[in-house]
Amino acid sequence: MPETFSEQRPQTWPVEAELLFLTARVRMTAEVESRIRAALREEIDWIYLIQLSMQHETTALLYWHLQRICPELVPEGILEPLAARFQSQTAEVQYRAQELVRILASLDQEGILAVGYKGPILAQALYGNVALREFSRFSDLDIVVGEQELPKAKSVILGHGYEEHGQTDREWIFRERTGGRTLELQWHFTTHLCRVPDDPGRFLRRLEMVPFAETTVRSLPLEVYFLVLCLHATKHKWRKAKLICDIAEILASPEVDWDHVVREANVLGIRRILSLGILLSEDPLGVVAPPALVRGLKIDRVARALAAQCREALLKEPDDQWRFHADIRFMLKVRERRYDEVKLFFRDWLWPETMPDEEDRRFASIPQSLSVLYYLVRPVRLFLMEMTDGRNSGARCVPASPPK
Repeated sequence: MPETFSEQRPQTWPVEAELLFLTARVRMTAEVESRIRAALREEIDWIYLIQLSMQHETTALLYWHLQRICPELVPEGILEPLAARFQSQTAEVQYRAQELVRILASLDQEGILAVGYKGPILAQALYGNVALREFSRFSDLDIVVGEQELPKAKSVILGHGYEEHGQTDREWIFRERTGGRTLELQWHFTTHLCRVPDDPGRFLRRLEMVPFAETTVRSLPLEVYFLVLCLHATKHKWRKAKLICDIAEILASPEVDWDHVVREANVLGIRRILSLGILLSEDPLGVVAPPALVRGLKIDRVARALAAQCREALLKEPDDQWRFHADIRFMLKVRERRYDEVKLFFRDWLWPETMPDEEDRRFASIPQSLSVLYYLVRPVRLFLMEMTDGRNSGARCVPASPPK
């Protein structure tokens, strides 16, 4: 058996969750296939299992492995709708892949250094099949450029039939004029609460050309993807198996420069963030990281405690805000350097949180001459919103095991 690093007995899961995690992978071994067959011989709540897979965005992988390994053990009426869903998703992601190629080619013609991020390019690189990484019709395409290139890049995207739909602290959001599909033009890989210095520059300096949709496109190498995907997943507190599956597939790849990962982790102070990816790949997915990587990251007890916290939340339904708002308490705990904690709290969280915005102006109407009072309105509004969210979130949890 390979050496493990969690220093604790692996968590036990209901059989539906076990099947979810056993199928949330591309690389299969005879041992894992045997465990899947054994689990399918138990009493399965198939509605609960499919709900879990949809929640964790791994339904494509669930279907792919069930129909390939043991379709005879799946009750009638289960695989057919999953197959239809998979075929629909395959057609959609192939369309979006071609759309991404067209836009990247136009950006390149304008001399703009742009890279497709996540989405179908990552699916092809990690999964070998763009349809295996969940990607619904209304999922967005992500393109990253340097901030100085934004005006030119925006003009190119508008010329491809998109219109402006919104903006955040790191991206412009566009929507197709027909079809409703979205595209995000980003000038940072991560949000401000988990950003590292020189993002995106330090990541864009290490690119490679990869085959994709009958052409070649720029992509992040896997060692850089390991860094940015761990940062991205930490913002979401690793709430979806899809996020863990991405990291587990990179860990299992033989073509990764782990020395680069360790150097960057030490420079950027993100060893603990990367450690979460390793620990969650090990349990629940059973993928063990290269020992040299683990030694270089010096996985500590705080990382192990945070990983345990993330595991406990995996079978709970995320609240409505999980995708958009990072948990500041969690983000402070994953920082191993005191300097980064202080900067994160005061500069990246507290200061932006005190600045009044349009929501505060809609909450209370104050004359322009007294607009300074919005600095008092804002904490009241945020407190009331937090209280409302807290009451509502209690009703959104699903049981850790299905009702019997």
